[in-house]
Amino acid sequence: VTGTWMGSTTVPCTYVPSEGFTQQTLSWSVERDSSISTIFRRDGSGDHILLSKFRGRVSVPKHSPGDASLLIENLEMPDSGHYTCQVIWRSTDNSLITREVTTTVKVREVNPPSSSWELPSSLHHP
Repeated sequence: VTGTWMGSTTVPCTYVPSEGFTQQTLSWSVERDSSISTIFRRDGSGDHILLSKFRGRVSVPKHSPGDASLLIENLEMPDSGHYTCQVIWRSTDNSLITREVTTTVKVREVNPPSSSWELPSSLHHP
């Protein structure tokens, strides 16, 4: 997915909820420059944002079962990277099932004005 600097983007992660499987934990991590950091974790005790640079800028839908997508707001250039959504479910026989999906996020600068665009003459001379 692509986002624009200072804009927002949604990194998709969805599944079909099924009978007998309860979501235990949901986590989002990001890989940049070959290091992986966990950004967000949702477990029995609530939502935790583990990377301070994402605090106040990321959220995951609370009341839509099957939607674990990550919304990132106020995008910064260093937010580009590989984002992995990992969901762990517990089944009725108490076994755990894990699935993950990775999405590449590219943040680009705001499009420069096209060359045909003319500055008002008052701006030519400070």
